[in-house]
Amino acid sequence: MTGDRKQSTAVRVRGLRRSFGDRTVLDGLELDIARGEFVALLGASGSGKTTLLRILGALDGADGGEVLVPGSRTIVFQEPRLVPSKKVLANVTVALPGSRTPDGLRALAEVGLEGHADAWPGTLSGGEAQRVALARALVREPELLLLDEPFASL
Repeated sequence: MTGDRKQSTAVRVRGLRRSFGDRTVLDGLELDIARGEFVALLGASGSGKTTLLRILGALDGADGGEVLVPGSRTIVFQEPRLVPSKKVLANVTVALPGSRTPDGLRALAEVGLEGHADAWPGTLSGGEAQRVALARALVREPELLLLDEPFASL
């Protein structure tokens, strides 16, 4: 990759392969995603969309091929996966260094939940909980944001 090409590419996938037993879900996948580009993966259930996201997010490995992604990346899953014993703001800033309250409040405002910082996850609707999960991803300011059907409950 040339210097200019490297600077403008957020994701580069070459010859990606992934199988589960005798079922191949990704076979020679080639993909380039430019920085700042929004990409939607469409396909039937079981076609490898979530598998690709898990590989890009370093949650799963490939059987072959090359994957280049930024070091700063985060994934939002189909389910919010909130910590029930932590209030909304604490869920947004969980595992961040230092006091990140202002950043967490800004992220909540970005997703339309500015008045929910002190709410418990159990009091939220499904859509609100999913927006908390999105705020948790946004507050980290990742170079690559991976979303696995994040709007299913909105």
